Amino acid sequence: MESAASIPLTDRILHLKNIEIFADLSVNELAAVASVTQEAFFDAGDVVFREGDHGDTLFLILDGDVAVIKDCNVDKAIELDSIGAGDYFGEMALFGDDRRSATIQVKNEARFLTLHKLELQEIVREYPQIALHVCRVLSMRIRRLHGKISDHSC
Repeated sequence: MESAASIPLTDRILHLKNIEIFADLSVNELAAVASVTQEAFFDAGDVVFREGDHGDTLFLILDGDVAVIKDCNVDKAIELDSIGAGDYFGEMALFGDDRRSATIQVKNEARFLTLHKLELQEIVREYPQIALHVCRVLSMRIRRLHGKISDHSC
């Protein structure tokens, strides 16, 4: 993984506006979030994180695709989802201290904006509506993922 801070703030705001988790935020709220994001690059085949790892970062996909992989046992893993540009992963790490619930592996070279838990907590103190909006979106996403999991059996 490489990191850089090359995307101008205005472009970060536009990227965030196109990602569901932040789509309905005001310009000021988007600017606050954008100001603390960092850019990260991963090559095809890289593992962003593994199931069971400690997590404190949300990843917002700008380019590329990743696989969401669930380990069922030592010999079996299933791909729960494939997600790409305009989507996000790692969101549960923002609100709890749980371990990562799945492995994320990069399918194509990918570029992300990352948002760390501590930075989001600081922003939410000034803009509490961000937390309420994010929770609503995450609740909808969890319901969708539960439906997908029930369609697969380990």
